[in-house]
Amino acid sequence: MKIAFCIENFITTRGGAEQYVHDLSLLLTERGHEVHIYTMKCRRRSQGKLHVHMVDIFPGPRFIRTLSFALRCRKEVTGREFDIIHSFGRTWGMDIFQPLGGSQMAGLVGNLRSIPNPFRRYLKIVTYILSFRRMVYFLIEKIQMKETKIVIAISAMVKKDLIHYCRLNPDNVRIVRNGVDLKRFNPSNRELFRAKTRKELGLDDDDIFILFVAHNFRLKGLQTLIKALKRIRRIAPDNKFKVGILGAGKVKKYTAYARKMGIVDRIIFIPNSDKPPYYYAASDISVHPSFYDPSALVVLEAMASGLPVITTTYCGTSEIIEEGKEGFVVRTPANISEMASRILELNDPILRKEMGEAGRQRAEEFPYSRNMEEILDIYDEYTGSYPR
Repeated sequence: MKIAFCIENFITTRGGAEQYVHDLSLLLTERGHEVHIYTMKCRRRSQGKLHVHMVDIFPGPRFIRTLSFALRCRKEVTGREFDIIHSFGRTWGMDIFQPLGGSQMAGLVGNLRSIPNPFRRYLKIVTYILSFRRMVYFLIEKIQMKETKIVIAISAMVKKDLIHYCRLNPDNVRIVRNGVDLKRFNPSNRELFRAKTRKELGLDDDDIFILFVAHNFRLKGLQTLIKALKRIRRIAPDNKFKVGILGAGKVKKYTAYARKMGIVDRIIFIPNSDKPPYYYAASDISVHPSFYDPSALVVLEAMASGLPVITTTYCGTSEIIEEGKEGFVVRTPANISEMASRILELNDPILRKEMGEAGRQRAEEFPYSRNMEEILDIYDEYTGSYPR
């Protein structure tokens, strides 16, 4: 099968959507399929059955470049013979669209939800209304939803949002959940990396280490976690919880906030690393109190690593967690009391062990190969039902 992938940026060191497209393309080429990547930024070269095509765009502000890429990409892919044109970004001319970031409006609502100050929230709404970039994003999305035959949602939450905000026909939306690398993220890493990594982080043997992984600290709920830690210190002053923050975010801002809350001594900022398995191995709990996340891969990675997880209903990955079995799902990040209570429950090492084992077992249901097979099933459905 000859497949075209369309994605704005293909710099895989950033992780997230780009890493997913990279991994999926490699799995498909290993299966003998020919994959062509159309992008405007890339650090990979064509190799074997994987072909990278750089799309020329107009220079200028971001909204001009985005619109230019959508137009140019459509021209490039529709002028060639592909069995499937699969888009992951803001492009036109696709057969199948997989919005890894969810719907535009759902993302904006989630972002506004994460702003605690009403005045700042109002200012953000005004900037959205006046933003040419946002206008272009919504225009591209509107045309995408009209053009595409099948839309792939990465969680039931995303499917619901797409139907609600984009007025999609439910029959045209399929759910394909993220897969996880079960070899790279594995409980056996604890024997290999735990002691050394904890020593590097300055942790004592009896410290209970909570890992928070994100780049957008505000949207993913770091302030919520800091507030929960403050509450825990007040009601259980002898607690041994410490929090590691892995990712590229506003470190100075949140260091100052942790100092203001009186728990800066419990916070460890970890520079953005390409070795997250080391930090999962060093951890005892994973907390992801997100205000919006279509389907947090970091939660699935933590489960695969054998960690109990705490997240919120605004995270699509919460749909695969059975409350009290693999972890806890807090209704909203704004409920600091519930978040603190759930963390305190995991003070029990036996419960942490049981939940971690259950989490690994659940994660084993979502290997990379399952994601690819479900994508291939959709390709077969498309080529059988929608002849060009």
